[in-house]
Amino acid sequence: MDTKKMMLGMIILNIFITTTLQAEISNLNEAINKAGKQRMLSQRMDKDYFMIGMKLKFGNPQKELQESADLFSYTLKDLLAFTKDKDKASYEAMQEVDKLWKPLKKELLSPPQKDKAVEVFKTTDQLLAAAHKATNAIAATSNETTGEIINVSGRQRMLSQRLASLYMLKVWGVGMNDTDMKKAMEQFSTAQKKLETFPKNTKEIKDGLNVVKKDFMFFEVLGVSKSKKYIPSLIARSSNKITKKMNEVTKLYENVK
Repeated sequence: MDTKKMMLGMIILNIFITTTLQAEISNLNEAINKAGKQRMLSQRMDKDYFMIGMKLKFGNPQKELQESADLFSYTLKDLLAFTKDKDKASYEAMQEVDKLWKPLKKELLSPPQKDKAVEVFKTTDQLLAAAHKATNAIAATSNETTGEIINVSGRQRMLSQRLASLYMLKVWGVGMNDTDMKKAMEQFSTAQKKLETFPKNTKEIKDGLNVVKKDFMFFEVLGVSKSKKYIPSLIARSSNKITKKMNEVTKLYENVK
């Protein structure tokens, strides 16, 4: 194959990948879900960054980090396009996310350094706060009760990844205490109760929430344990299981009327 044909093939492949990943947002509930997912991605990238720094291989954190960064970038473009002509507050909030993301992306995709771990965590927390503000702004434009519950459900994905991220910092020994982890656990438990009592829950949603409740018990036992025998691979697996299931539940909430 000559050089021109190879270049053409690469261009076509890139267009296909971009088109596949950057699907347009079709409605407000989908926008709330995708904006909420940005919060989760910020924490999953943190978790993977710390795992790479500790040379932990479980779940292929290097691949997951790159995929998360790509998804964050593509989804951000979608959300900017969706909010631009619909709501000024939402659009300005998304612009703030964009401003914070550009320099942080470069840092997260660089080789991790232990002496920068806490600094990266704090910077990603700023991105999380901006993404949370943007999600709330978009959700506030919804006149349906499902708008708020999609937001709450979607945030559980973030909290599951945040718990794993905080646990990895604990394992890495960079001077973090359990305060943030305890707070995240309380927030998760409170939100889970709110979801479980939502009157429009379908059987499928209830079943999904029951699965998550069982997996979360694992965090409650191990997350704040004083034992020095750490098991990061199990925490990473449990956080991903919860995130996956809550992603399914949040998608189900999109269709609840």
